[in-house]
Amino acid sequence: MKERLVFVSIFLVIAIPLTILFVHSFKQSSALTTKQQHESAYSAYQNFSAALSQDFIGENNRSYTRYGLLNTIPAIGGSSRQISESFFFPDSAGLYCSFDIQNNRCRKGLVGHFQITQSNELLTPFYPDTNSRMGKTIWENYTFEDEGPRRETKQLIQQLVDTLGIRNDVKPKESIQILDSTSVIENATILDQLWDNNSISIPSRTEITSEDEALTYIAETAKMDSASLSRLRLLIGSNKEVKTNLFKVKYFNGHMVFYREIAIGDFAMIQGFVVNQTTYLNYMLSKLPQEFHGSTHAFELVLDNSIINTLGNKTNHDLIFEQELESPFQNISFRVYIDHDLQPIPYSILLTGFILLLVIAICLVTIYKFTRNNIALATKRQDFVSAITHELKTPLAAIKMYAELLQNSWVANEEKKQRYYNQIASEADRLSRLIQNVLNLSKLDGNRWNVQLRMERPKAVIDDFIATYGKNVEKQGFELTVSTDMEADKIHQLIDRDAIMQILMNLVDNSLKFSKNADYKMVNIELAIKGTDMYMAVRDYGPGIPQSEMKKVFQEFYRVENEMTRQTSGTGIGLSMVKKLCNLCNMKIEVENANPGLRTKIHFKPLDL
Repeated sequence: MKERLVFVSIFLVIAIPLTILFVHSFKQSSALTTKQQHESAYSAYQNFSAALSQDFIGENNRSYTRYGLLNTIPAIGGSSRQISESFFFPDSAGLYCSFDIQNNRCRKGLVGHFQITQSNELLTPFYPDTNSRMGKTIWENYTFEDEGPRRETKQLIQQLVDTLGIRNDVKPKESIQILDSTSVIENATILDQLWDNNSISIPSRTEITSEDEALTYIAETAKMDSASLSRLRLLIGSNKEVKTNLFKVKYFNGHMVFYREIAIGDFAMIQGFVVNQTTYLNYMLSKLPQEFHGSTHAFELVLDNSIINTLGNKTNHDLIFEQELESPFQNISFRVYIDHDLQPIPYSILLTGFILLLVIAICLVTIYKFTRNNIALATKRQDFVSAITHELKTPLAAIKMYAELLQNSWVANEEKKQRYYNQIASEADRLSRLIQNVLNLSKLDGNRWNVQLRMERPKAVIDDFIATYGKNVEKQGFELTVSTDMEADKIHQLIDRDAIMQILMNLVDNSLKFSKNADYKMVNIELAIKGTDMYMAVRDYGPGIPQSEMKKVFQEFYRVENEMTRQTSGTGIGLSMVKKLCNLCNMKIEVENANPGLRTKIHFKPLDL
């Protein structure tokens, strides 16, 4: 019990620190894995935000003139007017590209541009007002195959503007707040500011315009005649600044409506454009780096707790990142999912720790068993020394006693003298057999037993044993009998005669010792054949062996009885030596309770029929 507590304590001393170490390593590795996944998701978020910001900044830098029907461009000797690029209708895929000095970009999902006058009238450059002089000229000079879609698109924009309450209630002198008065900001400057500040916060700006540009724009949008334009020219004079606010965005029915306020003096307008929400955002998601366009990632855009866009299949994916986009898209949340099966959760660390602890436990259990077996073997050897000493002292004491009686002539009766002589001879034989057993065991342990296999009849060996050892059995009050099959009597086997004699002597000795209190004082030697199995058995009528002890009786120095309380003589080496002799001579041994008594079978080599 003490040894077991010692080994358990050793295991705990090793296991507890190792368990803490591996759990800590697992947590750190899990945290590192989570951090790497979060950084990857944040990188996708930054890329998407940058794409939106670049498009948003570019649109903020678009000149106010690009939202009208006409653009004024410099020409030799003055200026000339041409149709604005916003007049051209987006293709069926909603792909619209603008190419000008300041911008070179495409936007997918565009529905169309619009303006709202100070009288809250909606103007669209792709479907001009036919009441204006320029509108009439356009319809007269162009043939429109897509007039129907243009008219329907204008009606859609009108519905969106009305529903979202986008109105031109601007009072320029009070409402347009100028944070910075500069010329048109270049894209590169805006992008540098974006990356430096991680923000798309761009100040309102002041655009420098020409008198012709301003007159053309106001005349078109205000529908002025020639007299009115003359008065407007005097009003504008040298004031060529256009004050522009940032775009705002509103969402409705799958559309995104961008709009801003501009002011030219006291003249205020609202400019904007409409995009198809799904098409536009999917197009922007498609600009994510190639590393995110696989089955390992999935992305979602969520507006007011409703999923509006998805990229990738998020089945069997886990949500690892969610964050709102920067202004003006702050109402939209960006979600990133990662494949659950591909997440490198470091369970291998825990598995390694478990295997290591298991190996340590197995090693300690092995050492414990080895130590316990050695202690048990040492104890058995001590018991053997005690038993052999007792076994040697008993016949020696008897020989000495009878010799002294005869030597001092204290026995006058010749009959008694003869009995004492016989007793001395019997004890000497017993002593000789005991010493021979020890010597034989030593030979077997040292592989010094000289095996001499010869073809002989096992029945003849049994007969020789009866002749040699039968009287000793009778002296102890037992009857020794032999039962032999007719067939077994004639069979020859390749056997070692000395080994068989030694086996029989030990088995019969055991039967005599443990059956001395039996009702039937009989020992029977059997020789039988069953099929190809030929066996020799020694059977007694004693108490037998408990079933739990059956596998232990062949152990060296093992005795069923406790050494301190045993009532039978012996050293515990008899059956151990029998087992070794059987193994050495290619025979098998088994014991079984015969009820009553014990039967020990020695199986010879199978017969070759």
